[in-house]
Amino acid sequence: MGSRKNRSSKRNSYRYSVDRKKLWKKAKKVPKIECTQLKQAWSEKKSIATNFAEMGLSHNANRTLKIRKTQHFIRPEEYEEQLQPKHKKPAATKSYVADQLAEEASLTKERVYTLSNQLQKFCTKMIDKYGEDYAAMAKDPRNYYQRTPKQIKGTIQLFKQVPGLMKHI
Repeated sequence: MGSRKNRSSKRNSYRYSVDRKKLWKKAKKVPKIECTQLKQAWSEKKSIATNFAEMGLSHNANRTLKIRKTQHFIRPEEYEEQLQPKHKKPAATKSYVADQLAEEASLTKERVYTLSNQLQKFCTKMIDKYGEDYAAMAKDPRNYYQRTPKQIKGTIQLFKQVPGLMKHI
């Protein structure tokens, strides 16, 4: 271990290789908004909290959804005032954004499965050779990873769900 003097001088040394101007600009740069609904309704002149409040969204989930403490359950009459909001929030002027986001979230997306080429070859050869006999597949010498019959059954079921792969058999 070095002396205390050596450690403190290393900690406080100035890094000449760092461009301070670039760092400052990078920190001040506004982040890109990926969501199209938010992007259209966003106002650069307003703060994040104001923008979210206008859209009817919450910028801080901890403030919006307060978790009750055990004291509140034991004696609710004493803490009822604290749980009530102190001031009314203004109505959302851009409430259509929250509606669009809720509608998009409710849509179900089809799950797309993919398998590696190695697994595809394994499944096709096993099905060709053994059909549906998973116990025999587990004993096959091509079963390098020593999969159990249940594991092989799961992989083959996944293989059958992937569109376009069952044509190979």
